[in-house]
Parts: sequence; C-alpha cells; structure tokens
Amino acid sequence: MSPKLFNFLSSFGLAILGVALLFAFTVSFSPSQKFGRNSFPKSNPRTIAAIGGDITPVNFPASQPVVPLPRDNSEYSATLTARSAYAVDERSGTVLFSQNPDEIWPLASISKIMSAIVIMDLPVRWDATTTVLESDCDASSHQLIAGEIYTLDDLWSAALIGSSNSALRVLVRATGLTEEEFVGRMNKKAKDLGLATLKFSEPTGLNAANVGSARDTAELLKETLRYEKIVTTLKTGEYYIHPLNKEKPRRVWSTNWLLTKWIPNDFDSKNICGKTGYIGEARYNFTVRLTDSGGHAIIVVVFGAESDESRFSEARDIADWVFGRYLWPDEDGYGQLTE
Repeated sequence: MSPKLFNFLSSFGLAILGVALLFAFTVSFSPSQKFGRNSFPKSNPRTIAAIGGDITPVNFPASQPVVPLPRDNSEYSATLTARSAYAVDERSGTVLFSQNPDEIWPLASISKIMSAIVIMDLPVRWDATTTVLESDCDASSHQLIAGEIYTLDDLWSAALIGSSNSALRVLVRATGLTEEEFVGRMNKKAKDLGLATLKFSEPTGLNAANVGSARDTAELLKETLRYEKIVTTLKTGEYYIHPLNKEKPRRVWSTNWLLTKWIPNDFDSKNICGKTGYIGEARYNFTVRLTDSGGHAIIVVVFGAESDESRFSEARDIADWVFGRYLWPDEDGYGQLTE
C-alpha cells in the first residue's frame, strides 16, 4: 500500500470515529428505553382551568342538569280566563307554563315598572319636594290632590304601591325630562335589554299603545329585581303618604292582592313582588315573582283576565301547579328524574 493511500484511509477513519464519539456524548437513553423501539415523550397530567370569579376548579360530571324537571306528564286543568299566561324559573329561564306567551297585549300599569327602572337610572334626590299640579291629576288616581306638596320618595311609593298615575306624572316631571324624552328612555331601555315586543308611548300605562308579550314582561320583572328600591317598594302591602302642607297622612294600599292576602294564598308575603295593570283594552294584567318553601323562585305573568280577582287567583293557581309538578335540583327525588 502506498504511503498516500495509507494516510488517506487513516484520516477518514479518525473522522468517522470522531463523529461516532460526538453522537454518543450528545444523545442519551433512559434505562427503560430499548434499542429497536421508538420512545415518545409523555405529556403531564391534564389540569382543569379555573372557571372565573371565585369558582373552585373541580371535575364536573359530563352532564349535570340544573333546571327544574317535571315529576310527571300531567296537564294544567284549572280554568283560565286570561288571554295569555306564562311562568318561568327565575334562575335557569326554564319555561314552566305557557299559553299564548308571545301575543302582543296592552301592558296597562305594568308599564310603571319600566318607568321605575328609568327613574332609578337618573340622579334623583328622594328627599326633594314638589307640588302636585292640576295637569298631573286624572280621574283614575284618587290618592293625590292638586296643590299638595310631597317628597319624591312619597310620590314613588304612591306610584308603585298604589299604582297612582298622578304620582308617576309628578315624578317624571321632577326628573327634568319632558315626557317625550322620558318615554324615549323607556323604549331605549327595552331595546338594550333585548325585549323587542315592549313598546311605550307614555309612562303610566293608560295608553293602550304601551304593549308587550307575556314572555318579555317576565324578563322585564326579572330585570326589575336588580333594583333594591323597586323591589322593596313592590313588596310593601300598605303605605302612608304624607302631604307636607296637610296634617294627616293618607293610607295607600297595594294593588297586589296576593301581597295583601285579599286573595288567599300560601306564599310568603316577604317574597311576593309584583305589579298590576288595568285598562279597558287590556282587561286585568298581573306579573309577580313567587317562591316556594324551598326558596325556588318563579315569575308568573297573566294578561287579559276577566276580573280583578281572577288575575290573582289564576296567577296563584299556575304557581301552585308549577311548584307541585316540578322538582328542583336540590329536592329529594330529583336524581331519579335524571337517570
């Protein structure tokens, strides 16, 4: 072999050995690995992300219903004079009873709860005083007399507890808005809340052009429950307004006969929150939040009942039927319904 060929082969062999040594020192194998088999890295155990707020991360069942479920297939059998009626679970939004829920109907004085929401969104000084004007008064409101001076807080109570149209007109005037501007805010609020069927032409509900569906009215009452002052007032069975320029206060009864127990019922008065409405075109309307002994809350709407008494008795009977037919997740026997 020539010296040149020997030197070339020696250099090539040393290069190959160097590459082999470099590979050996840069690549290692775990004891569990075997030559001839591929081994892939394993991921860490999966973790569950937090669900926002103060909820603790936990392993939830694959399917966990949180809605009330019917015990059986029984149908509502009591007589209904109402044109439309609707009941919904406050927490889950589950529809529990329904009869013509999307028919557009005059709201009458149920309009006042939208007026109350608009007023709550304004900077009102409740201890401020104002005088009732002749233009504020109408034949349907007997609680106020022109020339009397009241605090805005008293007028608020008269408007919502006694459904006084006069008191509401004074309140609207006291906001500094024109009636047109105020009604514009009512309609904007309805639009913002996604209550497409609610339309308003004035604040009190005396005009039959104030309309909406039972379904959207239930959502309106649910929105109302966010305002503590409105809820506290609507839960008041009787109230004494006091004209500051007269000696004697004047008693105002709630128009909600479930609250005053003038219509017998087993619901806790502390949890009854509702509003009535009546004009000739609407007949007798009522929307109310009621709870059972377990604290489960539903909202009931009755539109177009044939009498003052029937709107309350029909709302009561629907609620009694709902609470008797449905089980909520925290009640005994609910688990069997989900199996």
